[in-house]
This record gives sequence, structure tokens and C-alpha cells, in this order.
Amino acid sequence: LAWAIDKCHVYLYCTDFVVHTDHHPLQYLDKAKQPCSRVLRRSQIMQGYLFEVEYIKGSENVGAEYLTR
Repeated sequence: LAWAIDKCHVYLYCTDFVVHTDHHPLQYLDKAKQPCSRVLRRSQIMQGYLFEVEYIKGSENVGAEYLTR
């Protein structure tokens, strides 16, 4: 997620956006009590962006399914 946000910086900076994912733990990224250093570094990269993480079950995530085929 941090890599994608960094690569799309030009399009995402100063805009609100929603991240749709089938990776359930990403919803709780900012709520971790004591994140490891790797998670902490990536969280700091994403701190300057306004986004919301929305969980979608893998079977319902049609867009991702289409891209993997």
C-alpha cells in the first residue's frame, strides 16, 4: 500500500481517496498499539495522505479478480 501511494503521489496528494482491499488487517493499520519498525516506517510514508481503507471480501472484489487473469 505504501509503495502504491508513493508511486501515485502526483494523483493522490491533497485528495481524499478510498483503498479497497481484501486484506482485512489493513483496516487496523493506524490502530496498532506497538507496531514493528517496518509497519511504523510505512505508516509514516502514508501519514500525509487522506484516505480510508475499506475491506471487501476477495470473492466480491471483481476488479482485482479481473486484473489477475
